[in-house]
Amino acid sequence: MARNITIQDVARAAGVSITTVSRALNNKPDVAPATRQRILEVIEELGYAPHAQAQNLVAGKSHSIAVLFPADTAGFSQLEFEFFLGAANVFSKANYLFNLIFEPVSEHQLLNLYRTTQIDGAILMEIHLQDWRVDLLREHGYPFVMIGHCADNTGVSYVDLDFDAAAALACEHLLKLGHRSIALINLIGQVRSEGYGPSTRVLQGYLRFCQKHRLQPIAADATGRTEDVYRVTSELLDAHPDITAFIAHHGSEVVGITRALLQRNLKLPQDVSLVGIISDKTAELLTPPMTAVSFPAFQMGLRAAQMLIAKLQDPNYRDQQILLKPRLVVRESSGPAPQRA
Repeated sequence: MARNITIQDVARAAGVSITTVSRALNNKPDVAPATRQRILEVIEELGYAPHAQAQNLVAGKSHSIAVLFPADTAGFSQLEFEFFLGAANVFSKANYLFNLIFEPVSEHQLLNLYRTTQIDGAILMEIHLQDWRVDLLREHGYPFVMIGHCADNTGVSYVDLDFDAAAALACEHLLKLGHRSIALINLIGQVRSEGYGPSTRVLQGYLRFCQKHRLQPIAADATGRTEDVYRVTSELLDAHPDITAFIAHHGSEVVGITRALLQRNLKLPQDVSLVGIISDKTAELLTPPMTAVSFPAFQMGLRAAQMLIAKLQDPNYRDQQILLKPRLVVRESSGPAPQRA
């Protein structure tokens, strides 16, 4: 089998330097037309195929994308998996390499990804209302797109779910079924106090709905750990025995809530209703299948990836800010409020 033809072979056969071959391949204007033509003829004769990644690096591009998902904020779930699939689908078709970064990064590490041409752009996830990553990249003019949005979204592109409306939609569904004692189990207070967007907006939407409809707000914080959610649910039921419905903000909370209900012989939905702000796939796998305010996670991944590629390829790109409306899918975990003595 013949050995692979290298750029050195092309330079030798054309009687020019390796630098000249490289500059001809990258369409630099300082290569004489006759020299460029001779190099192209040699390339065709030898069957030389330039390494695509090497060409990109010479041009100052890596054709690589990073998705920054600091998994310690809210944990990894079916939602994130669906998002990654959607984004990967777009990046693969556009011939971009797709890198997942799960560990939190420092300012130096984030800037270094761009400065050393490791990536051309990034998708930021787990966005906070005041997010230093957004401020840093915006200040330096590096291309990025967000899943989520900040308090100040000037000059940035994002795709997000309207979490305020999601909480209100879940409450409205339960209120129409006759429930007036509706409890929300949200992500732990420290995460929210640090400005984690989804957790903050879910609580805001819930509290506004309760105020509008003169309902007593019953909100509690929990981590994503099953045993912690179980404890918090049990404490709520002890303190508020009139609770007839729960809203779970995160898929990991569902198991803890249902375990606490089973411990008290409370059945879904005869005794207590449960609505999750979770993905359809997760909701369908639960027993009973769960009524859910759905995240279109796969589509969000598609849209974010398309926006980032457009930003990288179109010098006239105008930032897009997409806030998706939630969708309620009624399944078997919610029903009419029970009549209690």
